[in-house]
Amino acid sequence: MAGLFSTLNIGSLGINAQQTALDVTSHNIANANTDGYTRQRVDMESLSDNNVGVNKPAGMGVNVEDIIRIKDEFLDYQVRNQTSMQGTSSSIDKYLGELQNIMNEPSSTGISSMISNFFTQWQNLANDPQSSSARTLVVQQTKTLTDQLNSTYQKLQDLKDNCHSELDNEVVTINSTLDSIDDLNQQTIKTKGAGIEPNDLMDKRDSKLNSLSSFFKVDVTNKTYDGVVVTAADGSQLSGTSLVSNVDSTKGKRLSYISDIQQAKDSTGAAIPNVYDITYYKNGDMTSDKNKVDVYVKITDTDTLNNIDQNRILWANQDGAAIGLSEDVNGNAIKGGTTAADAIDLSKNPSSLNLFTTTDGSLKGTMSVQSDIDKYTDDLNKLAKSIAFAVNAVESGTTSEASDTTKPFFVNGDAAKYTVGTDGKNTLTTYSIANDEAGITAANITINKELLDNPMLLETRKDTSTNGTSGSTDGSRALAIAQLQNVNLNILGIDSTTKRSDFFSTLNQGWGADSNGINTLQNATGGTAANAYYTDVINKLAVEVNQADTTLKNQKSQLQSLTQQRDSVSAVSLDEEMTNLMKYNHAYQANAKVITTVSQLLDTVIGLIR
Repeated sequence: MAGLFSTLNIGSLGINAQQTALDVTSHNIANANTDGYTRQRVDMESLSDNNVGVNKPAGMGVNVEDIIRIKDEFLDYQVRNQTSMQGTSSSIDKYLGELQNIMNEPSSTGISSMISNFFTQWQNLANDPQSSSARTLVVQQTKTLTDQLNSTYQKLQDLKDNCHSELDNEVVTINSTLDSIDDLNQQTIKTKGAGIEPNDLMDKRDSKLNSLSSFFKVDVTNKTYDGVVVTAADGSQLSGTSLVSNVDSTKGKRLSYISDIQQAKDSTGAAIPNVYDITYYKNGDMTSDKNKVDVYVKITDTDTLNNIDQNRILWANQDGAAIGLSEDVNGNAIKGGTTAADAIDLSKNPSSLNLFTTTDGSLKGTMSVQSDIDKYTDDLNKLAKSIAFAVNAVESGTTSEASDTTKPFFVNGDAAKYTVGTDGKNTLTTYSIANDEAGITAANITINKELLDNPMLLETRKDTSTNGTSGSTDGSRALAIAQLQNVNLNILGIDSTTKRSDFFSTLNQGWGADSNGINTLQNATGGTAANAYYTDVINKLAVEVNQADTTLKNQKSQLQSLTQQRDSVSAVSLDEEMTNLMKYNHAYQANAKVITTVSQLLDTVIGLIR
């Protein structure tokens, strides 16, 4: 009897084990198309009897030991890393493409064509200096050129603002993703601790980790009860902290976003040197002013200021308080920074600001492309300033802005102020060539409105007296300006502080009389013509865009290959599952037959006893 009951128990255990296997197989089949699902497998083990002997059974049946996910952790690690690298390439490719569209070259309406047209109109004027229409075309073409420079500059700034907005949106998404990972991590630990396999919870957590890795490179460390610790990889993690903790979920760090950086001002409105008002939003949430925090800091290094402007992401606690500005890494409040007078001094230790940095991911791509935008903006500023210096110098006949008493041709639009007379014409009333010309950029360069109103004021002749006197048929000065198109200018040496006098003295731009006796620019050693300079800028951008496209294609190909390798291990194969379904079904039926047979034998034995 004991033997039959033992066999009956073995059959019962067998049915239960095969039923579990059928359930797991059905679960796999049901989730064959579920994104992020990892196929599961039942691990069975035989139950043995330690008292095996003569006339004693050799085993006690089968038991379900575990339900495991079929995964290759190394492949998961590779996929996450490759996802981060693709995130970098994708962001760079996206923004460089937009940058190329802004530059709009080669094009009949691009800056290069407009520069050529500008000098062509001066050539036409030199041929017919008395013509009012030729003069009008010069000033109109100049306005068209400066408007295009202004517009291109603004579009570059708009693109940079888009980068900032993208960073803010990504910060909000990252924090939300980290909260989800944290919640799933705690559920996983509790479920495992209760003796239940949290496979589906772990799949959801892995899917969130893959999403997180698109923003920046992450390290995932497995802990007890299937918990994980998540940190930023490659030394990006704030020392002694984690993004997700398996022990205390409230200790995980988050990110906040710097929305604005402005130079601090005193009570009179004057700028305070080296002191800046940094505005950041807790956790990047700009939907409410209660998340807005203003902190005053002292920064003496331009590179540090540029780094903050391009990066804009701060380490923070879970409430969003920035570490290094509002509190230290231990949660203690930081004194100072509430006013310009007690600004936090970052000049001695810039790293105390605790900017978030990463080597890969869309965050890295968006951060790094801003330096490209700044670089091309600077190139545009150099071009605008060099043209302004060259034309203004020839028009006035002097390389010194301090001695220029003429009506300037190009002006700094931010500084030039006009009054409008009863005749509707503008008179330049507030403008200092000595102080304002050096501030010319692509953003503010424009033609003097007085010349727009009255093109006859243009100086075209050798004698710089008004063109209304005898000799107005002389177009030698206009010709000198037209020939600037082919003069090599020291454009690369120009910076934001360069004055016209610096351009000719410090930067060694040549100056001398041409064949008509007009003092004009001479070729600078190592210089380049304005149009050639801009063409070179565009060519460099084209190379960068091509490299970005190629890199992104390679990254996508590598990620696809790694994903296929991972799926070959972890994804559900319906053919395999159908085979398992038949296998477990036959095993179930066989175990059921064992129980039926034992039941019949028991009936026989009981009948004999009766």
